[in-house]
Amino acid sequence: MRAVQSLAFLFLFLFISSTTIAQRSRYWEDKPGTWLLSTGLGVTRYTGDLNEPGDLGHFQAGIAANLAVSYRLSYQVSLRAEGQLYLIRGDQKYTRNFYNNLSFISLNPDSWAGVQVDLWRVDDAHRASIPYALVGVGLTYMTPRAFYAGGLYSLAPMRTEGVDYNRLPLIVRYGIGVPLAVGDRTRLHLEGTYTHVNSDYLDDVSTVYADQTGKDPFEAVLADRRGEIGLPLNRPGEQRGNSTKNDGYFIVAARLVYVLSTPQLRRYKRVFGR
Repeated sequence: MRAVQSLAFLFLFLFISSTTIAQRSRYWEDKPGTWLLSTGLGVTRYTGDLNEPGDLGHFQAGIAANLAVSYRLSYQVSLRAEGQLYLIRGDQKYTRNFYNNLSFISLNPDSWAGVQVDLWRVDDAHRASIPYALVGVGLTYMTPRAFYAGGLYSLAPMRTEGVDYNRLPLIVRYGIGVPLAVGDRTRLHLEGTYTHVNSDYLDDVSTVYADQTGKDPFEAVLADRRGEIGLPLNRPGEQRGNSTKNDGYFIVAARLVYVLSTPQLRRYKRVFGR
């Protein structure tokens, strides 16, 4: 008799537990009206005049950390806004133009807003993981610096090419992502993006060598660094960069996504006053 009672109690416990879990899961279902908070940590790779696109042997990686908020408009479309801090770097000694000896490192903020589109409806019961694409526009603030004689110096104020360029350019970001693990209220995503910068001065290199006559000798050295490796300096007007193509950066990141609020949860709080 005791065994029967124990078995009955076990079935009752499992029934109540499964009902509670199912109900809790419904509270966190990703339906239109859902708010999500996410944070990411990733690896960066800059593209510009101071690296070679296909040279993976000298990857010159940096890091990025970001925080984003999303609002689901429909079962396939969400709005997303994000702020980020990213480190990028490049060194010409690993390129075909090694003899110019230019290099930079930059820790920049950026922010953007746009849309995230799931490839299928997120309520599709036949798909355990639904990839998505994203696109948006924003701004970044460029802070290219260079190491010299044991110090780190900001290049933009030195006008290395004789111009004052815009340090707050427009950016366009696009990419893809895929959920790797989905919990009740948290998800883990893998995401890859490319950010096109509406400037060729992300690395402080774009056009030609400027005339350094009359300039501070220290600034002149950072504008043309061939002398450090025993080569004659460039003449004014000689090619320093490729101005026909703007710069950009790739980021591959792991993202932790947290469900802040859903329509079901808000309805439950209104009804029960919690």
